[in-house]
Amino acid sequence: MIIAIGRFYLRADMSLRFAAAWEVVSPLLTNKPGYGGHRLGPQCEDDGCYILEVEWDTIESQSAFMMHPDFEAFLKVLWPFFSADPDLYHFEPMERRAVQRSPA
Repeated sequence: MIIAIGRFYLRADMSLRFAAAWEVVSPLLTNKPGYGGHRLGPQCEDDGCYILEVEWDTIESQSAFMMHPDFEAFLKVLWPFFSADPDLYHFEPMERRAVQRSPA
């Protein structure tokens, strides 16, 4: 399992419209192979930024989503809300790695 973290910098006064747009496009994400769930919300320190956390079974599943035609449609709806390019990070949770590598 990997976690993808996206940080979206929104244009001023766009939070409500962004949230409504997210409801429209999120099914393009949630029906993809390898998708394991997500959370989206405003950043506590800066309500002009939203943080998206998506769980994928592998980084290849996330890459496949980004190469799928639905990803272009996903961005087409959300991109007008961004004031800057989003940040994207990936990590593998340590507790999962520790469990997988523990002796039996």
